[in-house]
Amino acid sequence: MKNTLGYTFPVDFRDVNYIAALYSANAEAVRKHLIGTGLKAGLVLKGKPMVALGLIQYKESDLGAYNEVIVAIPVIPEQEKSGYAIWLELYAPLKTRKLGQYIIHIPVDSVQSMEAGRDLWGYPKTVLAINHQFTQNNVDSSIMGEDGNKSIISFKGKLGIGIPIPSMDLMTYSMHNGEMHKTKVDVKANMRWNPFSDIKINVLDEQHPIGRDLIALEICNQKLLFTISSTRFTAKFNEGQKID
Repeated sequence: MKNTLGYTFPVDFRDVNYIAALYSANAEAVRKHLIGTGLKAGLVLKGKPMVALGLIQYKESDLGAYNEVIVAIPVIPEQEKSGYAIWLELYAPLKTRKLGQYIIHIPVDSVQSMEAGRDLWGYPKTVLAINHQFTQNNVDSSIMGEDGNKSIISFKGKLGIGIPIPSMDLMTYSMHNGEMHKTKVDVKANMRWNPFSDIKINVLDEQHPIGRDLIALEICNQKLLFTISSTRFTAKFNEGQKID
């Protein structure tokens, strides 16, 4: 099925280097981002909600080749019960899953990706220069300012040992044309769980909106919980469905 931009659902991402890290965040800062969405923090540990960081390099996709950084809150609908059992939703079938990602920042270095992300799913994409340098164990990434010459945020560290885990499908929540939508993402990947990874977030421009939010979330220069990574990640993003 083609949409108004000429893309056919599902939108296909065929060759992706994917890193996702979980950090414990400030509960009040997370709550403020979710006001009016009908969502609440989904993954909570010792009273602190989780925030996810994605460092993603798209080598081949329907939207071209580009780099991306994601800052998202794992969420569930407000009426759902909270608790440790929600962590099992990471592997729940998409048809019954309630846990998803609510993206608060998603800079990309591609106008095509920005336009498609906004128009197809309502993702709050912006265009900024992004540098990703991934080796077998090291991560060295940065978001550049509007002039493209100065780093405003850096992400550096090591993945550590990787333990193979089953491929994990994804789901997102987003405001699209003023309505909340849920998008299911079918994933096939050689995923690894990195329990000893250490990727530090360093804000170099405290006045930039992304930098301000990372500071308020209290995840800068903090130890992460764990990382999930894949060097051979493929995904099919389906059309978003309005939530009644």
